[in-house]
Amino acid sequence: MADSSGHYKQEAYEQAIAFRKRGFTYTEIAKICGVSVGTASTWLKPLPFSFKITAQNKARAAQDNKKRMVSINKARTAERAKQYDQVVRMAETEYQNYRHSPLFIAGLMLYISEGDNVSTRLIRLSSSRPELHKIFIKFLLTYLGVVKSSIKFWLLLYPDLDEVTCMKHWSKKTGISVAQFYKNQFINGRSTKPTLHFGVGNTIIGNTLLKQKLAKWVELLHKELK
Repeated sequence: MADSSGHYKQEAYEQAIAFRKRGFTYTEIAKICGVSVGTASTWLKPLPFSFKITAQNKARAAQDNKKRMVSINKARTAERAKQYDQVVRMAETEYQNYRHSPLFIAGLMLYISEGDNVSTRLIRLSSSRPELHKIFIKFLLTYLGVVKSSIKFWLLLYPDLDEVTCMKHWSKKTGISVAQFYKNQFINGRSTKPTLHFGVGNTIIGNTLLKQKLAKWVELLHKELK
């Protein structure tokens, strides 16, 4: 215990120096020596060797953090690969169950002809014909289990078109709420095609696993048609 002579503090101070030289942090030293972190810092920070210890501790912490992140990323990659494998196996089973459904085949054919085959994350169908989007949306709901409120939509418009009118038109034709529309994009020029009087619609779902499943279905359909 501490006494009036300050013997305890002197002993704690000497212990603090010894532990600091061994690379302990101020927080660790404070717990060991029974003093506050502020006291440990006041004692040790001015000492020349302490600056080197601080740099070493920071470097070690950065290295430990790097190792931890590598470990986390490896675990995430392994888990993602496991999920992809499960999705592919499920897709193969589901394809056999769905392959005789007209809506299922129609949805796949629509995606083959009008869908985005570049992105690994987005399912996107682009067409100026609302009826094709309506069929594809029903396909998404029925076979991919997509919740309708999660579907996003945006329009590619010519500048001479009225944006609000076009949005209302597409919302009515597809059943997708205007609240689910992304910011629309405009291109230069004027539309001379009747089919583009309301622009080009884009139905979008952002889901990597569902994109993997859809890609697998398309692959299986291609194989079956060979």
